[in-house]
Amino acid sequence: MLICKGKTMKYNIVKTSKVVKTPAYVKEIYGKVYENEKISRLLDDERIVSLITCFQQYKLIDDVTKEIATNSSVLQMGCTFGRQIEATAEKVGAYGHYVIADVLPLQIERCKSKTVYQKINFLSQDVSKAFSEKFDTVICYMLLHELPPATKAKVINNALNSVEEGGKVIFIDYHKPAKWNLLRFLIKPFNRLYQPFAESMWEKSIDSYAKDKECFSWRKKTYFGKMYQKVVAVRQLPNYEKPPVKQSFY
Repeated sequence: MLICKGKTMKYNIVKTSKVVKTPAYVKEIYGKVYENEKISRLLDDERIVSLITCFQQYKLIDDVTKEIATNSSVLQMGCTFGRQIEATAEKVGAYGHYVIADVLPLQIERCKSKTVYQKINFLSQDVSKAFSEKFDTVICYMLLHELPPATKAKVINNALNSVEEGGKVIFIDYHKPAKWNLLRFLIKPFNRLYQPFAESMWEKSIDSYAKDKECFSWRKKTYFGKMYQKVVAVRQLPNYEKPPVKQSFY
């Protein structure tokens, strides 16, 4: 909470949906990381994030913020490590509406504690469940590779359903590396040990999960020898019938 010129400004509000239950796969596979405060704070270090992302994080963050309009409404599915949230909040601006939804209270508190002076609202919610409002932009940043196939489909379609007409959904995640990218031989065994659902990002495109794919225009960009991808889905405006053209008197 900030006090400015006699006005009370409430930032970093945490709202809770009616039922918040941590999925079993989160506890089983990622619980040691995401439910451990010390490990989570270690992974939040910029140097660690740089190593994990092969020094691509700033390029990915920049390409996300370029897609966002200042003073717009933005929903982000899931908390992230590093500066991504701060950079997005700066782009959204003081008159925008930035909401971050996550199912894990520890991750919400971690992000809340480092963004005290930024206008961000947090929502304690499973992001595979429907949201009560629609947004100009929805961000899904490095989340899909952690999800089982059925949950991945739900999250992708929930993101698409949460965007306004003319708005966009931005997906940042792993991609199948190019054949010449030698890091693919290191990534595959690592994923099978620690990220069992990550390889699904190699096998199936993000847009193939969309139920109403034709309602969006899609574009895709890859990074670092195709190791990462940005997919943007823009909801198309409805085609209204044009009124008949009256014949000229002349």
